[in-house]
Amino acid sequence: MGQRGSPPYPTALRALNGETRPTRINKREPKPAAGTPTCPRTASKDVKAIWDYTLDQLATMGLATPADRDALLCYCEAVVRHRKASALIAQHGVVVMGLNGAWTTYQGVTVQRDAANEIKAFAREFGMTPSSRVGLTVPDAADGSKAARLLG
Repeated sequence: MGQRGSPPYPTALRALNGETRPTRINKREPKPAAGTPTCPRTASKDVKAIWDYTLDQLATMGLATPADRDALLCYCEAVVRHRKASALIAQHGVVVMGLNGAWTTYQGVTVQRDAANEIKAFAREFGMTPSSRVGLTVPDAADGSKAARLLG
């Protein structure tokens, strides 16, 4: 049986949220390399544009590391898929005439919905939705030492 409930916050997010109980701070949590991920050369021009914008936002929030490269790439590809599907829906409509003459839902709607669900899941992981940020606080200069102390 899988894990129940919400996934646990990473230690860094717990510290930003003001966690002070030592038993809830994992001092042995793996730490990714410092820096930001680089976009794979094989990514399309559209994906690279989403990548640049998203990486800028994540870097501003201090949430991008090289370990996030593949998850960030999947997010960017889902955004591009969603945009393309949305453009096709705007062109063809949500309901189209099927091969048997009956009205049916345009296939782009399924692609759009699936991409939207992927976007939402990855955005939540990266802290890019309002609800994923609601409990987080950015430390002031004085709080920075507190977060560093909690992280060991």
